[in-house]
Amino acid sequence: MEIRENISLARYITLKVGGPAKFFCEAKNEEEILEALKFAREKNLPVFVLGGGSNVLISDKGFDGVVIKILNTKYQIQDTKIECGSGCQLGTIVNESVKAGLTGLEWAAGIPGTVGGAVRGNAGAFGSSMSNIVESVRALEIPNSFKVRPFPSSSEVLGIPQGRTFKSPDCQFAYRDSIFKQNPNLIIISVILKLKKGNRAESERKVKEILEKRRKNQPDFPSPGSFFKNPETEDKNLIKQFETDTGKKITNHPSAYKYSNGKIKIPAPWLIEEAGLKGKKIGGAMVSDKHANFIVNTGDATAENVVMLAAIIKTRVRNKFGIQLKEEVEMVGF
Repeated sequence: MEIRENISLARYITLKVGGPAKFFCEAKNEEEILEALKFAREKNLPVFVLGGGSNVLISDKGFDGVVIKILNTKYQIQDTKIECGSGCQLGTIVNESVKAGLTGLEWAAGIPGTVGGAVRGNAGAFGSSMSNIVESVRALEIPNSFKVRPFPSSSEVLGIPQGRTFKSPDCQFAYRDSIFKQNPNLIIISVILKLKKGNRAESERKVKEILEKRRKNQPDFPSPGSFFKNPETEDKNLIKQFETDTGKKITNHPSAYKYSNGKIKIPAPWLIEEAGLKGKKIGGAMVSDKHANFIVNTGDATAENVVMLAAIIKTRVRNKFGIQLKEEVEMVGF
């Protein structure tokens, strides 16, 4: 495996911005991931694991450490289960599940990124999420001593990364969250998805419909995907305003808009649009005029442009609605 220096990360990120990685490598299997981790330990450098490059914003300064791009893309379908490497493109697994006559993953059609990234962030759409279909996850658990301490002397013994299997309840899935997102010492290696027998023609129709919805509603410019999480609220006046303006009765909607604590999710794009920010631009970064929860790169955006625009969005929404938006996108190198 080749470990390269000063590699621009912009080409690997769906937003197409970001500075260089001090060191960069592409790991095709678990052994190569371990090799990269050992290299990082020897250099006493932090590690960032990169999947498909969506849902992430890299600083213009880049990342002063080792970036490991995961490329383990093997998968196997047995009955209703799909075992796939974390580097598999989510879109590929959607298509293969449909070809195999399985149902349960159609909602993910058109979502960029890898299976590992989707599990880590509990990706979801149209009322479904990865948490509904993950049976188990295999991950490398990296001891803190392995990650942060200098390379030891020959007489010093440090713990080494160990493979560990997480059943679905162990993953601690929550809205756009999981134990893997909360714990950077866990690197997802592979995932087993449990689907159901379905009708191929019906699944193909669903995928086609979803892709068409995304084509109509999502921007053509580079973006990281949805930038902010849908916030929760108990403000009945705000909920009523949303339902009146949009004609959507989210108080009667199933799980897509309801939290277990009884609070209601208000869609972030509606809040941003109501704050008058659709089309707002800072440098080359713009709030999409198609979907207000997408910050897009119109051609020459910098990460600084994006951060400044995100700050304006949060301030305007907070001032108008009293709601603090939280980024869904992960900030790296800031």
